[in-house]
Amino acid sequence: MLLDENNMAVQSEDFYNESVPHKMVVLATPTQPEARTFGIPTVIWGSMAASYALFFFGLILGTGHDGRALFMIAISMLYAVMYFGTAFVLNGLGASVRGKQKSQWIQGKFDTFTGRMSFGAVYGQMLVVPIMFALFGLAIALIRFAVM
Repeated sequence: MLLDENNMAVQSEDFYNESVPHKMVVLATPTQPEARTFGIPTVIWGSMAASYALFFFGLILGTGHDGRALFMIAISMLYAVMYFGTAFVLNGLGASVRGKQKSQWIQGKFDTFTGRMSFGAVYGQMLVVPIMFALFGLAIALIRFAVM
Protein backbone atom coordinates (compact mmCIF):
# COMPACT_ATOMS: atom_id res chain seq x y z
CA MET A 1 0.00 0.00 0.00
CA LEU A 2 1.20 3.46 -0.93
CA LEU A 3 -0.16 6.96 -0.34
CA ASP A 4 -0.70 9.19 -3.32
CA GLU A 5 -0.40 13.01 -3.37
CA ASN A 6 -3.83 13.33 -1.69
CA ASN A 7 -2.93 10.88 1.10
CA MET A 8 -5.26 8.29 -0.38
CA ALA A 9 -4.23 4.66 -0.08
CA VAL A 10 -3.41 3.06 -3.42
CA GLN A 11 -2.26 -0.39 -4.39
CA SER A 12 0.52 -1.04 -6.81
CA GLU A 13 1.65 -4.21 -8.50
CA ASP A 14 5.17 -2.84 -8.84
CA PHE A 15 5.72 -2.43 -5.11
CA TYR A 16 8.36 -4.99 -4.10
CA ASN A 17 7.45 -7.02 -7.18
CA GLU A 18 4.39 -8.37 -5.46
CA SER A 19 1.45 -9.19 -7.58
CA VAL A 20 -1.78 -8.02 -6.02
CA PRO A 21 -4.97 -9.42 -7.49
CA HIS A 22 -7.44 -6.71 -8.47
CA LYS A 23 -11.02 -7.25 -7.46
CA MET A 24 -13.60 -4.81 -8.63
CA VAL A 25 -16.20 -4.26 -5.94
CA VAL A 26 -19.12 -2.07 -6.86
CA LEU A 27 -21.39 -1.00 -4.04
CA ALA A 28 -24.83 0.28 -4.89
CA THR A 29 -25.41 3.55 -3.09
CA PRO A 30 -28.77 5.28 -2.98
CA THR A 31 -28.78 8.54 -4.89
CA GLN A 32 -31.21 11.39 -5.29
CA PRO A 33 -32.04 11.89 -8.97
CA GLU A 34 -31.45 15.28 -10.50
CA ALA A 35 -34.46 17.53 -10.12
CA ARG A 36 -34.83 20.02 -12.94
CA THR A 37 -38.04 21.45 -11.60
CA PHE A 38 -38.72 23.17 -8.34
CA GLY A 39 -41.57 20.78 -7.60
CA ILE A 40 -43.77 23.71 -6.66
CA PRO A 41 -47.41 23.61 -7.77
CA THR A 42 -48.72 26.37 -10.01
CA VAL A 43 -51.13 27.61 -7.35
CA ILE A 44 -48.20 28.45 -5.05
CA TRP A 45 -46.36 30.33 -7.82
CA GLY A 46 -49.56 32.22 -8.62
CA SER A 47 -50.20 33.07 -4.97
CA MET A 48 -46.64 34.28 -4.57
CA ALA A 49 -46.85 36.49 -7.66
CA ALA A 50 -50.22 37.86 -6.52
CA SER A 51 -48.79 38.65 -3.09
CA TYR A 52 -45.93 40.64 -4.57
CA ALA A 53 -48.33 42.39 -6.96
CA LEU A 54 -50.47 43.45 -3.98
CA PHE A 55 -47.35 44.64 -2.18
CA PHE A 56 -46.29 46.83 -5.09
CA PHE A 57 -49.86 48.03 -5.63
CA GLY A 58 -50.03 49.12 -1.98
CA LEU A 59 -46.68 50.89 -2.25
CA ILE A 60 -47.77 52.74 -5.37
CA LEU A 61 -51.04 53.77 -3.74
CA GLY A 62 -49.30 54.81 -0.53
CA THR A 63 -46.22 56.58 -1.88
CA GLY A 64 -47.03 57.07 -5.56
CA HIS A 65 -47.31 60.84 -5.28
CA ASP A 66 -43.52 61.22 -5.25
CA GLY A 67 -41.47 60.66 -8.42
CA ARG A 68 -38.41 59.43 -6.51
CA ALA A 69 -40.52 56.87 -4.65
CA LEU A 70 -42.03 55.67 -7.93
CA PHE A 71 -38.52 55.25 -9.35
CA MET A 72 -37.50 53.06 -6.40
CA ILE A 73 -40.70 51.03 -6.67
CA ALA A 74 -40.04 50.52 -10.39
CA ILE A 75 -36.54 49.23 -9.61
CA SER A 76 -37.98 46.85 -7.00
CA MET A 77 -40.57 45.66 -9.48
CA LEU A 78 -37.79 44.89 -11.97
CA TYR A 79 -36.08 42.76 -9.32
CA ALA A 80 -39.33 40.87 -8.75
CA VAL A 81 -39.74 40.33 -12.50
CA MET A 82 -36.16 39.00 -12.66
CA TYR A 83 -36.87 36.66 -9.72
CA PHE A 84 -40.00 35.16 -11.26
CA GLY A 85 -38.54 35.27 -14.79
CA THR A 86 -35.44 33.34 -13.78
CA ALA A 87 -37.54 30.67 -12.09
CA PHE A 88 -39.78 30.47 -15.16
CA VAL A 89 -36.80 30.06 -17.53
CA LEU A 90 -35.04 27.50 -15.32
CA ASN A 91 -38.25 25.53 -14.95
CA GLY A 92 -38.63 25.47 -18.75
CA LEU A 93 -35.14 24.07 -19.30
CA GLY A 94 -36.11 20.61 -18.10
CA ALA A 95 -39.50 20.45 -19.80
CA SER A 96 -38.45 17.68 -22.19
CA VAL A 97 -37.46 15.27 -19.41
CA ARG A 98 -40.10 16.28 -16.88
CA GLY A 99 -42.35 13.36 -17.74
CA LYS A 100 -39.55 10.90 -16.97
CA GLN A 101 -38.89 12.32 -13.50
CA LYS A 102 -40.18 11.00 -10.24
CA SER A 103 -42.76 13.39 -8.85
CA GLN A 104 -42.07 14.97 -5.49
CA TRP A 105 -45.78 14.70 -4.65
CA ILE A 106 -46.40 11.23 -3.23
CA GLN A 107 -49.88 10.32 -1.97
CA GLY A 108 -50.82 13.97 -1.50
CA LYS A 109 -47.64 14.85 0.42
CA PHE A 110 -44.56 16.75 -0.75
CA ASP A 111 -41.45 14.60 -0.44
CA THR A 112 -38.55 16.50 1.18
CA PHE A 113 -35.18 15.42 2.57
CA THR A 114 -36.56 15.66 6.11
CA GLY A 115 -39.84 13.86 5.44
CA ARG A 116 -43.18 14.33 3.74
CA MET A 117 -45.19 17.53 4.17
CA SER A 118 -48.86 18.18 3.49
CA PHE A 119 -49.95 20.71 0.88
CA GLY A 120 -51.07 23.13 3.60
CA ALA A 121 -47.67 22.97 5.30
CA VAL A 122 -45.85 23.61 2.02
CA TYR A 123 -48.26 26.43 1.14
CA GLY A 124 -47.82 28.05 4.55
CA GLN A 125 -44.04 27.79 4.67
CA MET A 126 -43.54 29.15 1.19
CA LEU A 127 -46.10 31.95 1.34
CA VAL A 128 -45.90 33.36 4.85
CA VAL A 129 -43.35 36.03 3.87
CA PRO A 130 -44.97 37.06 0.55
CA ILE A 131 -48.38 37.32 2.23
CA MET A 132 -46.88 39.49 4.99
CA PHE A 133 -45.32 41.71 2.30
CA ALA A 134 -48.74 42.07 0.66
CA LEU A 135 -50.35 43.00 3.98
CA PHE A 136 -47.55 45.49 4.66
CA GLY A 137 -48.03 47.18 1.29
CA LEU A 138 -51.79 47.38 1.78
CA ALA A 139 -51.27 48.74 5.31
CA ILE A 140 -49.08 51.54 3.90
CA ALA A 141 -51.84 52.46 1.44
CA LEU A 142 -54.49 52.30 4.18
CA ILE A 143 -52.44 54.55 6.48
CA ARG A 144 -51.87 57.09 3.70
CA PHE A 145 -55.57 57.25 2.85
CA ALA A 146 -56.49 57.52 6.55
CA VAL A 147 -54.05 60.42 7.10
CA MET A 148 -54.60 62.32 3.85
